[in-house]
Amino acid sequence: MHFRKALLISHITDLAGPSEALENYLRERSDVLGVIYHPFHYCSDRRSIARKYVSGKLATEKKRCGLTLPNLLTYFKDALFSLVFFFSLGGRYNDCVACDPLNAVVAILLKKCRRIDRVVFYTIDWMPGRFANPVLNAVYHALDRFCVKNCDAAWNISPRIVDVRREQGLPDARNVLVPVGVDLEKIDLPDKSDRAPRDLVLLGALAPSKGVDLVIEAWPRLIARFPDLRLHVIGKTPNDAVEDGVVYAPYEPRLGALGDSVILHGVMNHDKVLETLPACDISLALYRPTDNNLSRWADPSRVKDYLACGVPVIITDVPEIAKDVAAEQAGVVADYTSEAVEAAVAAMVEDPAKWRAMRQAAVTYMQRYRWSTIFDASFEAARG
Repeated sequence: MHFRKALLISHITDLAGPSEALENYLRERSDVLGVIYHPFHYCSDRRSIARKYVSGKLATEKKRCGLTLPNLLTYFKDALFSLVFFFSLGGRYNDCVACDPLNAVVAILLKKCRRIDRVVFYTIDWMPGRFANPVLNAVYHALDRFCVKNCDAAWNISPRIVDVRREQGLPDARNVLVPVGVDLEKIDLPDKSDRAPRDLVLLGALAPSKGVDLVIEAWPRLIARFPDLRLHVIGKTPNDAVEDGVVYAPYEPRLGALGDSVILHGVMNHDKVLETLPACDISLALYRPTDNNLSRWADPSRVKDYLACGVPVIITDVPEIAKDVAAEQAGVVADYTSEAVEAAVAAMVEDPAKWRAMRQAAVTYMQRYRWSTIFDASFEAARG
């Protein structure tokens, strides 16, 4: 796959995800690549970013406007900076992948002005109640429908969103499933043939919907039963700690109060995450089972990273990948209670042979999710 002039526009978090993987993929295959990123309002560095690569090498990078603004004004700022950056990066592109409605609207309007030839609308986050504010939610879904109607192809991160697009009338030829992948070539798996599981890991933003409270509740009981256990926490509480309209306190003090068995690593770049995870033994992906949990509609990157690094996962039955975890025996699907989490951890710790079988199953399962293979197939489908 080769691109003459390609453009990527996306919002990003403090942790790497599909957008950064796509940047790496396009950089190696494009004569010229423009990248425009807008960090979400809760990120540590809120400055919008513009990068230009020529023949795979970074030619320019700009970071602008890290002001703390109300959410609605932030979206207008992002759209404005997408336009400013677009023209500063050359103002003419053949292929554009725009992640989520706000960025895709900008790209489609530029296409209508004949500044972009083809637009792929990449849906990474979607759910019916995307915003608690009903007016903002209605605007979001109106923009989403506009993008579906006017894009050349729609990439969707999960089968559930593919079904939504089909219900919206999008032909199957333009309705492409693009699951989350992994940079398998960056992972070095250690030999654990004689090891018993000891190190647990919790990766990602610390939020109520991610089950952090269950971990805090279960940990004292687990340490009492298995004193050698350690919990590695990679990530942090978002700067704007609000979920479903409710402000919540930072989790770091509560996790730190659990004692020396809990190690707070803070935020890591993705390469460091892939370097760190293989040393861990059991991973946690405890999504709260509510209708408005975004993970229900997503394909969480952390779960793919866990499994690719040979770390069996304890997961709740919220994202669709939980069904694969059960079918592939790559972990345990647990109820959303601290008692269920404790029981799942204990089952792995007390049966190292079964845990090692789960570890091998996880690694084998993830071989089909190499990012380069996924994007090759997705672009082929998008070009028809």
